Amino acid sequence: AHLTARVAANRAWQGLFGRGLCPSPGDFGRLGEAPTHPALLDHLAQRLVDDGWSLKGLQRMLLTSAAFRRGSDGSDALRAADPRNALLGRAHPRRLTAEQFRDAALAVAGVLDETMGGPSVYPPLPEEVLATASRPGQAWPTAGETDARRRSLYVFTKRSLRMPLFEALDQPDPDLPCPARFPTNVPTQALMTLNGDFTHEVAARFAERLEREADTEDARIARGVLLALGRPADEAERARHARLLRTLREEHGLDEHEALRLFCLALLNLNEFLWID
Repeated sequence: AHLTARVAANRAWQGLFGRGLCPSPGDFGRLGEAPTHPALLDHLAQRLVDDGWSLKGLQRMLLTSAAFRRGSDGSDALRAADPRNALLGRAHPRRLTAEQFRDAALAVAGVLDETMGGPSVYPPLPEEVLATASRPGQAWPTAGETDARRRSLYVFTKRSLRMPLFEALDQPDPDLPCPARFPTNVPTQALMTLNGDFTHEVAARFAERLEREADTEDARIARGVLLALGRPADEAERARHARLLRTLREEHGLDEHEALRLFCLALLNLNEFLWID
């Protein structure tokens, strides 16, 4: 039972911190890697058992810990002493997973459906992907507008029909077991998040939200940055975004709504939105 608790506690840590205390979450045997903090892992496992195997309780403790609230900067001395951050003196910068990116984009646009439970949903797929199905027109019953905005947890996983956004952002191959994801950083990801149908649709909903919640351009810029990045925009940043909107209108002939939509699309593609540090 204690081994089971250690594996479960390690998975909980991995989900929140990006890397487990035991770097090989699928192998706690001789061929696996030793935990970097064995005493901490044992403590978390015992806490899990004592709390009636409540994963929510364990996650609440981890989320409110000083370790989780650390930034990724760290001092020069800390970086010199532990360049690989094996001792967890600072946070591991990590990109949002495919599912987290989709949910975060829908959330900032104000259209994420947080309904709990129910059957799987089938968000729209490109025609090129649907054409590869063995039974075109039957393999993927595309969801209505409301269901298409449900959390990614409920998106149906079909081995032969994968969402291009998920595949580009390193969702594991459903044909194989995957104890830990290995994120990549390649140009096709930026092409997908900048040019994909999903991000353009969400950017339009995001722009509509800003138009509802703010009356002036400056207020919309400030509100957009706050929603997307979770912090206030400084003066220089607001001026830079205002220049972008002015350029889109005056040099590219876009109307106010379309310029705001592209501003929202840019926010969804910022490293600060895509990465947790």
